[in-house]
Amino acid sequence: MSTTFLDGIQLQNLLINGYRNLKRNMSVVDELNVFPVPDGDTGKNMTMTLEGGISKAKENQISAGLVMQDFSRGTLLAARGNSGVILSQFIRGLAESMQNKNNISIDDFLYALESGSNRAYMAVSKPVEGTMLTVMREAAEQAMKKRSKYTDFESCMDAVVVAMKISLNHTPELLPVLKEAGVIDSGGAGLVCIFEGMLMALRNEIIDEAVVELPNAQIQFTSYDPENLLVYGYCTEFILQLQASKINVDAFNINDVIQFLETIGDSIVAVQDGTLVKVHVHSRCPEEVIRFARTMGELITIKIENMTVQHTELKTQASTMEHVKYAVVATATGRGIIKYFKNAGVTVVVDGGQTNNPSAQDFINAFQQIHADHIIVLPNDSNIIMTAQQAAEVYKNADIHVIPTKSIAEGYSAISMMDLSLDSVEDVIEEMTHYLPYVTTGYVTAATRDTVMSGLEIHKDDYIGLTSDTILSDSSDKVDAALTLIEKLPDIDDKQVITAFCGCDVTLGEKSAFRRMVLERYPLMEVGLLDGGQDVYSFIFAIE
Repeated sequence: MSTTFLDGIQLQNLLINGYRNLKRNMSVVDELNVFPVPDGDTGKNMTMTLEGGISKAKENQISAGLVMQDFSRGTLLAARGNSGVILSQFIRGLAESMQNKNNISIDDFLYALESGSNRAYMAVSKPVEGTMLTVMREAAEQAMKKRSKYTDFESCMDAVVVAMKISLNHTPELLPVLKEAGVIDSGGAGLVCIFEGMLMALRNEIIDEAVVELPNAQIQFTSYDPENLLVYGYCTEFILQLQASKINVDAFNINDVIQFLETIGDSIVAVQDGTLVKVHVHSRCPEEVIRFARTMGELITIKIENMTVQHTELKTQASTMEHVKYAVVATATGRGIIKYFKNAGVTVVVDGGQTNNPSAQDFINAFQQIHADHIIVLPNDSNIIMTAQQAAEVYKNADIHVIPTKSIAEGYSAISMMDLSLDSVEDVIEEMTHYLPYVTTGYVTAATRDTVMSGLEIHKDDYIGLTSDTILSDSSDKVDAALTLIEKLPDIDDKQVITAFCGCDVTLGEKSAFRRMVLERYPLMEVGLLDGGQDVYSFIFAIE
């Protein structure tokens, strides 16, 4: 495709190829995680954000400006995680620059890159260099400087990709935490994948992968009974242990799994970690998914949920919910944590967290269930705050107030101080946020790779204890890692209460041992253990 102008159909082909290239490199981007913990989901978040744009695209749309408008609207609602929100805002800037243009020239494209970069920076309250923001900005600047050398879109896009790669490789020099971990910025890597895919389309190198269609969120239900059709299919998730008795484990290729799942489902996420494979897929025939999986190994965990029933239940709840002055929406993962939040007065819990960040549309769906003047939102994850804020900006049927809680521990503290009988929403929020500065969050999880960080030599599958930005302990035993983490907290002697949300892998004996050891070391400490049921972190601590 050698051209100096792009119409809507040509632009859409570029966007689709960019999405496909990101999707096939999704797990690679996910693995570019600063900490060696199993919550790397940048690639997944960016891919699912672009899925929203693809799902809104209209076939045979000849106006480039309208293509970008639809694509931007879709990514805005599908955005999840900080990387997804920043990407959606970058695309929003592209769309604003291309508005009312049936065809775009090379100059239009270069100005759109600058507009996209500016919009992305505006979306972040404290922009950090060495991230995908830097890659966006430097690529736009360098591409514009060499404008006179471009004879067509291929030469222009090639220069953009080269500039992005140079900027990406420099990110560790700008962000010390990347350099210490020995990785480049994951969001920037995802951006390079997108633009490389677009360049491939200009060179007629079309990636042969079916476009993933998202479930149609506009379909309405009032009940689910023998007369209803299965419209949404089943959300199927499992962890598979590959078995040498069934396949050649060394020759296993995760792409073979993805290719099969694409024939019977969509919204696919498949990640390999050694001999374990984690899969998420929406399909009308989960039995075929499981049958296929068992040809390669045995299932460790499995969850199958009827999404039509889920949708019906939400619609029913929405129709019966009374109008109130205040309501609370919180994000949580783990059955025990979700149950606790609901019992503590949270109106709607959005299921999501590490490796499963909710989208802006997920928050909007939660808001639509509620009849309230004010809706208070607790994201409970630093990677979800921007998504909640984006949803709040879009939703207009209530006043949305996002309290930027960065962890389950902070959400727990806010809920414990919640008093919805107060006269003003400002008073309610003040009460909920009063003790947040004094909450310390701690985590214990299994390391996903060998590394040296914070002076610790960490081996894959060790248990590590960390706060939001520092690894403090490393051990082959999760209880020992937890106790050492607590002992190394700089302000632990000033704390009075430790609340531990125990993951699904923590045994009764480990809970008892942890409680006993903490009280031996800190006899005046109040220790509470709650069955959180989360599957990424063995322990989540709220320390106050």
